Amino acid sequence: MDKMKLIVACFTIGIQSLLAQKEYYSGVDKPNNAPIKSDSQYRNSLLAIDTPEMKEILFTLASDSFGGRELGSAGIELAADFICSKLNSYGIQKIGENNSYIQKVGFTWLSWRTNEVRIDDHQYRQLWDYLALPRENQSIKISSNEISFLGYGIDDEKYSDYAKQKVEGKVILIYNGEPKTKKGKFWLSKSEDPSDWTKQWDKKLQAIYKYKPKLVLVIDDQLKMRIDKFRPQVVSPTVLLDSEAEQSHASNVIFISSSMVAQLLGKEIGKLIKARDKITKTGKPQSINLKTAKLEINMKREENAVKGKNIMAFIEGSDLKNEILILSAHYDHIGKRGSEVFNGADDNGSGSTVLTQLAQALQIAKNEGRGPRRSVLCLWVTGEEKGLLGSMFYTQSPRLDLNQTILDINMDMVGRSDDKYGPSADYVYVIGADRLSHELYELNQEINDSYSKLIMDHSYNAESDPNRYYYRSDHYNFAQAGIPAIFFFNGNHEDYHRITDDPQKILFHKMQTIAKHIFRLTLKIANQDHRLKKD
Repeated sequence: MDKMKLIVACFTIGIQSLLAQKEYYSGVDKPNNAPIKSDSQYRNSLLAIDTPEMKEILFTLASDSFGGRELGSAGIELAADFICSKLNSYGIQKIGENNSYIQKVGFTWLSWRTNEVRIDDHQYRQLWDYLALPRENQSIKISSNEISFLGYGIDDEKYSDYAKQKVEGKVILIYNGEPKTKKGKFWLSKSEDPSDWTKQWDKKLQAIYKYKPKLVLVIDDQLKMRIDKFRPQVVSPTVLLDSEAEQSHASNVIFISSSMVAQLLGKEIGKLIKARDKITKTGKPQSINLKTAKLEINMKREENAVKGKNIMAFIEGSDLKNEILILSAHYDHIGKRGSEVFNGADDNGSGSTVLTQLAQALQIAKNEGRGPRRSVLCLWVTGEEKGLLGSMFYTQSPRLDLNQTILDINMDMVGRSDDKYGPSADYVYVIGADRLSHELYELNQEINDSYSKLIMDHSYNAESDPNRYYYRSDHYNFAQAGIPAIFFFNGNHEDYHRITDDPQKILFHKMQTIAKHIFRLTLKIANQDHRLKKD
């Protein structure tokens, strides 16, 4: 092969390798037939992962007296106290505030006290005619008879609706999405696949905040779908970390229906349509100032402070103690609706219980002189059900050095079976193992082949999986910080987020098998001579 062919071949292989990295493993690995290895040196630790104690922990966490463990409730305080009492009885080191197991987390609950939108004295309805989310809006009072149309509100180097426009303090009107040609291709991407200006609303939102209009009205041709998606953020308080809630934005954003646009613009709507059609024809921004009917907006946002708690149990390592492994599970759930309690036995009483047993098993190993070389932090996070907030807070305000944190092992819903496998199958879904470290995937397989003998199903690890589970539990905040993460999960079932997710339905033998697997995997990685390799 001559030199030029070699260069071309290497370049091709390199491109193929980069493309292949997005094809994350999604196969099903069945256990081999080799005999189970002995690990008698951890006999007492493994015996501590005990079904009767698991039942005692889980039946307590998922009891009616804990009220569904919703963030900010008395029930989640009881749950935190109960977990801490267990850790104290195991003699595990405290590294939290004031010699405790606690990391305090501040939250702000946002809701609307007043939300009124009128056009010519006709009052429109939130969640019917328009959508205004508390997290994207401040308290505001507006009365206006003019508006600036700014196309699609895009601010791209190739196409900017804001170029040469002075919009600070004004009311502007934009379309959602981005312009297309008459043949249906998008001007920005030059294809039938839209750009990030359509796919990522936050990108457009950041442009809005940058140019500081007073109010942005967004014409959304899929308003009903958007309302259905975001209804929970309106009918129930939106919860943010204090650091997020403190961010002040100069602009409010309201998604509106086409009927509201027609009422607002009246005869001026022809000018809007003409401008939009010109964008379609030329692919160039168009802006116009329009006289409107009387627009009156009165919004008052209510903010309430809520305190939460992450729980931390620390098993200090030996010669490699400055490197840290995190084992995580969320212990909050969705609380009550009226008198009905959502006990959340599987979600995530199961993961919280497994983590409690793992903390005890690791402490026993340490007491017997067989503890991990690297340190292990067992982390029960709060606020997962409100948007992975407790783990987000930890990664923003870590108790231990994130640069020295080499792995997160997350467990969320590990006590049931789904319809694919049924209650008798020994399986677990594995998500994320090969995304940041192929070695992590290999070590997980090695432990399974040697001891656990579980079906390891990676189906949900596919980037194309519509459930997007990789992005929906607490490991994801660690992965975003560049820390390899592996997520163990039993799949969905008919009791997910229902009052019927009760401890009587939990498969404790399955939880025990998964807990022992995670214990062995933790020690395998904690005791290696080399640091876990990142790809």
